[in-house]
Amino acid sequence: MDKGVAGQSHWPSFREQLRQGRITRRSFLRYAATLGLSAGAVEMLAACAREAVATPRPTPTSTPWPIPTIPEGYVTFGEESDWHGGLPTVAVPTPGPTSTLPPQPTATPVMWEAAAWSCPVCEKRFSTQEAWISHIVEEHGRKIPGARRVSQPTYDQFLVGPVERFDQKNDVFSRTVWDEEYQQQLFSVAPRQRRESASEMLEGRAQVAGSIYVDQTAGSLHPNYGGYFGHQMGVGGLYNWDDAVNPEQYPVLDPAQMSERIKYVARFYGADLVGICEIDPRWVYSHYFDRATGAYGELEIPYKYAIVMGIEMRWAEINESPGFPASAAVALAYSQMAEVAASLAKYIRTLGYPAVPCGNDTAQSIPLAIDAGLGELGRNGLLLSPEFGPRQRLCKVLTDLPLQPDQPIDFGMQRFCEKCHMCAGSCPARAIKRGERTAEPTSISNRMGILRWPVDVGKCFQFWVANGGSLGSLSDCSNCLRACPWSWPIRPWL
Repeated sequence: MDKGVAGQSHWPSFREQLRQGRITRRSFLRYAATLGLSAGAVEMLAACAREAVATPRPTPTSTPWPIPTIPEGYVTFGEESDWHGGLPTVAVPTPGPTSTLPPQPTATPVMWEAAAWSCPVCEKRFSTQEAWISHIVEEHGRKIPGARRVSQPTYDQFLVGPVERFDQKNDVFSRTVWDEEYQQQLFSVAPRQRRESASEMLEGRAQVAGSIYVDQTAGSLHPNYGGYFGHQMGVGGLYNWDDAVNPEQYPVLDPAQMSERIKYVARFYGADLVGICEIDPRWVYSHYFDRATGAYGELEIPYKYAIVMGIEMRWAEINESPGFPASAAVALAYSQMAEVAASLAKYIRTLGYPAVPCGNDTAQSIPLAIDAGLGELGRNGLLLSPEFGPRQRLCKVLTDLPLQPDQPIDFGMQRFCEKCHMCAGSCPARAIKRGERTAEPTSISNRMGILRWPVDVGKCFQFWVANGGSLGSLSDCSNCLRACPWSWPIRPWL
């Protein structure tokens, strides 16, 4: 069943609670998001927590500029005004044969009764707020499919061999530090011609720099940390693992109830998606690798649960890929990841239980997110969620706090990706596989034993470098996110 349609039955009463001040604006935003409204529409609705009040607007008593001679009679103005809702229509006498206007009596105040509500998506206008809200919900609500809970994740049917734990040293970003052969490939990449002017590129870099600033300066306190990595051992920062655990432990009598509380708190701190799973050892890295320091060693995680969170990346900016706005949307999500994961870990530690915040480090976020019921694996190698498609960044908190895991979901993504090739067609590096799944890896950056569409991440990152990203001017590529039909704020095809 369409979750957006199902939730609309509660919409009028929820909106009335907002008008009466019985719920907060943030709660309203969260509920509107569950209906699938686009971010712009949600913000517009929340901005109108109270009914508009008619405001007196006096009619001008004199004209401050010369009025050209026009045929005798009257002309109205205001209907084409740039004012939101328009101005009151006022009759203005045209000048006669003399150069001065006849005296005009002071008009009584005109009430702004014909306030018009403009749809932020299609700009259609409505005379009442009720009609305006109904139009947005009915016409522009993002359709979200029904997802059924399943006992096993949908990737399980595609495990065709032993799946060994992955060595973090072999991911494509780590290979830029130690893999000399791959380094030579990157250095030989010719920069692509940018469409931006020098000033536009400067402004774009500034937007990205501001977006990653929180993660870059506070995610880790190591001087070589540039953001995007996640935890580095022994240096502190938001991804710190060494924060003390409160010796006074909060009693957890009902793990299911605690799980609901954890999800509420995670959303309160800024997560858009939250799920819980038991940690499958296969998804924990066999070895850690710190790119900034070169530290490398075996990795064992003693924790039982992973709380996996998704941070939405804004569609308007992702739609500008491969430009700077899309890079800024990605960078901002990384900064938000660090804040949300660190805040939730602190909350759990204060309850008296160990918890470690993780970004891209320690364990593979996508299979954990699938296990936690947030989505499925797509052709583009990313998590696809019913809410945002591939437009989320993932972080997690590992803990022993007693929790109840979520079940995985199936919302038809495997069948969809088998027939849809839009991400593959949009990839400038031709790094996304067309056709059938295969268990053959493209490089050491893919793991063995899984029948899927392995992404050639080496080619992908080479385009990032050519586009001025990571090793250049901080502009990568999100074309596969932009092209995926599940990314679109409006899904008329669903």
